[in-house]
Amino acid sequence: MARQMDEKYKLSVCIPNYDRMDRLDSLLRNLAGQITVNGLHEEIEICVSDDCSEADPVVIVKKIREAFDTINIRYERNKQNMGMDYNFLHSVLIAQGQYAWIVGNDDVPEDGALSRILATIDRENYKDVDIIVTPFDSFDYDNNYVKTVYPLGTVEGDILFDTSDKEQWHKLVMSVQDNSAVFGFLSNVVFKRKRWVEHGGMFADKMSSIFIQVYMNMQTLAEGAKYLYTPEKFIINYLDDETNQTIDRTYRIAAGLYDAMDYFFDGEEKRHIQKNVVDIFISSRFMEFPENDARKIKVNDFVSERMDIIKQYYVRIADRRQYFGGRTVIVYGAGNFGHMAVNDLMQYETEIIGICDADIKKHGRYIGGKVVFGFEQLLREYGSRDNCMVVVANNLHLVQIVNMLRENRILRIAIIT
Repeated sequence: MARQMDEKYKLSVCIPNYDRMDRLDSLLRNLAGQITVNGLHEEIEICVSDDCSEADPVVIVKKIREAFDTINIRYERNKQNMGMDYNFLHSVLIAQGQYAWIVGNDDVPEDGALSRILATIDRENYKDVDIIVTPFDSFDYDNNYVKTVYPLGTVEGDILFDTSDKEQWHKLVMSVQDNSAVFGFLSNVVFKRKRWVEHGGMFADKMSSIFIQVYMNMQTLAEGAKYLYTPEKFIINYLDDETNQTIDRTYRIAAGLYDAMDYFFDGEEKRHIQKNVVDIFISSRFMEFPENDARKIKVNDFVSERMDIIKQYYVRIADRRQYFGGRTVIVYGAGNFGHMAVNDLMQYETEIIGICDADIKKHGRYIGGKVVFGFEQLLREYGSRDNCMVVVANNLHLVQIVNMLRENRILRIAIIT
């Protein structure tokens, strides 16, 4: 794999492409437009590494080059599909910028993002910054706003960490609130490209992890680096739910992040990172894998409170009719998972007393003809019935809910979503 050490540009926008030609075309036009309008063609290049898409995007690249002939657009196509990790890495190593910004072909740069990135790295007090991480807004493919992700939480101004200082390193780690703070998301990170080049092939054995960017940037931090967290937003993330919500994809994300975090962290820091980076991807659906499946064996070995709870309380689909038939239950959770749980339990002639939820605004509403109420009523209903069970139907706060139930002597608990 070619390794370019030249730094002809301040910034290389690196696009690891696979299919989705319409989105690639839109992204290239967005970037080329920003470069042209702001006169940045001497400071910014665009690098496209195509992982042998079904259709060769060379036609798209050629049209963009013709329309924006002052911009350097570097294009290479793998002769065969090499996988995500190789293509992420290749898109950076063919570049010639001081800094690199990997942008997924389905993400969209914010208006003025390129100028703001250059303004940040040109600031005198940020000359030595190795990595820049930002918040970002997420939308679905219908352009509906979903959420804003704050990797290290909401801040009013820039925060600079020097990870060669143990105290600052620890403070950074314990501030992590989302996997995007430790590079689980590609497009909210700008980094010094030479650090990746210097790492060379040290992570050749991680090229099927789907998180090579995590290993490369985390290694930079481990060796000592300046990490800048800024409230500036550079990218808009579009969520590919069709791909990301499949069980195999969820497993690969969970396993990939678990292994990467296990590689770099231990002790208190590892527990914090596990909770805030990995656990959200640990799904009860993993329990449906066959017992001798390598994926099932892998997740069973996760050192995770969330995984322990799932293993203890999850009821497999094949066992549910016998397990829930004739039982009296209360569902905890009135969101999407609560609706799923109610619909599922109705198949088994289960008596559903009602649905508990912490959100007062939901109290008095109905799901499947069953009323939503608060925790105090859950305690009363549970205590007044023999063998009553609480079915927890909440993904985000699963651990907190189960622990709260156990603290209140509710021990008959099940998980089905």
